[in-house]
Amino acid sequence: MGPAMKRRDAHNKLVSLLSFLLLACTSLTMLAGCGGLLPDQKAASASPFESYDQVVEAFDQIVPGMTQAQDLPNLGFDARTGNVDVLSYLNIEERFLPAAGVRWEHLNPAVQACIRAESYCTGYAFHPSRTSSKRMGALVPDVLGFERITSSERWSADVILLVMNGRVIHKVFSGNPRTQNLEDRRQPLGPLQDLGGALARAASSAPSY
Repeated sequence: MGPAMKRRDAHNKLVSLLSFLLLACTSLTMLAGCGGLLPDQKAASASPFESYDQVVEAFDQIVPGMTQAQDLPNLGFDARTGNVDVLSYLNIEERFLPAAGVRWEHLNPAVQACIRAESYCTGYAFHPSRTSSKRMGALVPDVLGFERITSSERWSADVILLVMNGRVIHKVFSGNPRTQNLEDRRQPLGPLQDLGGALARAASSAPSY
């Protein structure tokens, strides 16, 4: 079988498969609707926090000068898990004294003490986050590639804790409680647009006789 026959055979099989999927999804839509069959995705950093509010609540429980470092894992800030940066006194100085930013005398006294203590003070930067996405709209246009609408939502936070002599001496919180995006990807020809590119690539790579 020559290259042209192989491409024609592959095209016919793909059209038959798409026709079957269209018929099946149409039947499901008539019975109960296919919207619930669209895929969902979730991604989270290595942290126990399920929401932005949980991070804020845990952060508020940390009292500089009183909270012991050994109690931090119970609050969700465990330096042994992933997605955390361990900061030396040089890293701490870079973060709190940017090149064109705060002057030394304007630093919090606890930060000054941490930098002076050098190796006797350690900083931890935690980056908890969570992202979820859901495909919206009708199943048939989505599956066949005519239109795919994806709604995504994300929250993230950054928590810096300075620890010296077994206690937290300073804390800093920043974050983004909610970011939403809606992506609408449309292909007027649906799967035939991808098929056209695939056939063109196959034709260019086929050996000539």
